[in-house]
Amino acid sequence: MSTTVSLFGQEALRALQLIRDGARVESIETETLDCKEDPSRRDDHGRATEGDEKSDPAARIVAAAASCLANQHGGCVLVGLDDKKRGEAAAAGTRLSSRWLRERLRELTVPPLSVVVAEDEVAGERVLIIEVPRNESTEPFAAIVSKNGGQRRARRVGRQCQEMKTVAEMLEWSRDRSGYDWSAQPSGRPVSDARPAAIAALTDFLRESGEPDRAALADLPDRDLLARLQLLAPDGRLTRAGEVLLCPTDTPRLRYSLRPTMGARSAQRVELPHRGLAEELRAVLDAFSSSNPTTALPATGLAEGAVDTLPFRAVREALVNAVMHRDWSLSRPIVIDHAEAELMVHSPGPFLDGITEKTVLTTPSRTRNPLLGGVLRSLRIAEREGTGVDRMFIEMVRLGHRPPTFNERDGGVRVTLRGGPPLPQVLQVHATLPERLRQSARAAVAIDILRHKPSFSAPELADAAQESADELAGFLEGATAAGLLQRTANTRRGGIPAWRLTDQQRELLGSVLPYYARPAEESVRLIGQLAQVQGEVRNQDVQDLLGLTSARASQLLKRAEGDNAIQLGPGAKPTGRGTFYVPAER
Repeated sequence: MSTTVSLFGQEALRALQLIRDGARVESIETETLDCKEDPSRRDDHGRATEGDEKSDPAARIVAAAASCLANQHGGCVLVGLDDKKRGEAAAAGTRLSSRWLRERLRELTVPPLSVVVAEDEVAGERVLIIEVPRNESTEPFAAIVSKNGGQRRARRVGRQCQEMKTVAEMLEWSRDRSGYDWSAQPSGRPVSDARPAAIAALTDFLRESGEPDRAALADLPDRDLLARLQLLAPDGRLTRAGEVLLCPTDTPRLRYSLRPTMGARSAQRVELPHRGLAEELRAVLDAFSSSNPTTALPATGLAEGAVDTLPFRAVREALVNAVMHRDWSLSRPIVIDHAEAELMVHSPGPFLDGITEKTVLTTPSRTRNPLLGGVLRSLRIAEREGTGVDRMFIEMVRLGHRPPTFNERDGGVRVTLRGGPPLPQVLQVHATLPERLRQSARAAVAIDILRHKPSFSAPELADAAQESADELAGFLEGATAAGLLQRTANTRRGGIPAWRLTDQQRELLGSVLPYYARPAEESVRLIGQLAQVQGEVRNQDVQDLLGLTSARASQLLKRAEGDNAIQLGPGAKPTGRGTFYVPAER
């Protein structure tokens, strides 16, 4: 048995236990855990063999996986598992020599990569745990993947290895590792180049922060204020962050367009050349606010009176995130398109290395311009570090809107917010939650899923929340104790547990749930879908699904059987406690 005790090793041991408990191999893989089969355990026709103690094809596969992990966070490679299978059937095993493999990996990586190799067993089959340290240098590891010396440089993004093919990609990776901050570099421009109106915009943001210590900064002399905000370089001149915020340029840095519908000609534009970015930010936020309709709502505990069609905090965070994360070496402006209840913000420059559309919610907070981001947080126009994307999710979902979407396209990142009239029922649900869940992006994601489907499993929530199922165990326990969620009566296929909203929350949401108190025809369709998901369906499942009495659930099951959506399960009696149904044969 393995005696590995590192954090990565502990994750590997937990993953192996999940395999023993029946999990599918691909479901346990994470950004720091990869699973590989030993190719020497199969012949050319795919038949099982004993395998080799020294297999160069196997070593090259492991070298590619290990260097990929090292170029991101580090992690573990599990060798001897078939990632197309689940449970103990996935234990393909390996005879690779631990000592030989450790040395061969050093030979197959540039620069040489040192790893720790431990052993464990699953279903009597030997599995290797290869612990890979994080690459702390500014030179990415490359794996020698072919006999002619061909190399591959990749880094782990989510559950995939993405190859770095261009000089620009490797330069971005190297800068990220070295802590380079463009916005902290000296600009060479004196404080006298700063526009007084831009400095006034900074002081306005401080006074509007609602914090006395922040507001007091606004009364400092200009140079003292800029020093406190870290906008001055050691030579007393402006940093690049100071230059961007305070100095004029010939072209605007922001371009706001208000349109009747997306794609239509703009009815109003805000483009302010020859200004500082602080002035442009103020003008764009004011223009958005004046064009953002409100809806009157009764008191709900979280919102009352006039509620914005698009929540201001989510929009401000989308705009400020674009400012702090964009690539300022590119001359294109940040583009903001606003049409009715939809807003899109497109910022130049791709996601930072290691961030994708599928990991943006949970990847540890990093910005291309740390100093500029710190200034925006000091002004209190950006959320505290690591909470900006969470804030967008929470603000949108609490009003009944879909979460924001993030897309990398056209050489930049586009954030889309789609609002509309708020739903009082969803606000009421949030009002019943304890403060920690009101401020939880996980809770927002869970509520959004259950607004549109009756239940979710932990892996389904993990996929939407961009986390692992293991990381969500504490949240599910807390949300259940707080009365937001409850376990469904029966598990999914393979014994996987599922959760739904409690009856109290379903009653609050009522008509906004597409599956709750539906016409009989729609209920039959939903019962058929549930049978497909779970493999079988019982009376209690239908009660859980549709919020019905046992008698009404029985009636609908009979109707679903008559409509050939389901059929009586093998060996099941037509009535009684053991009755269950399976998907109908087509």
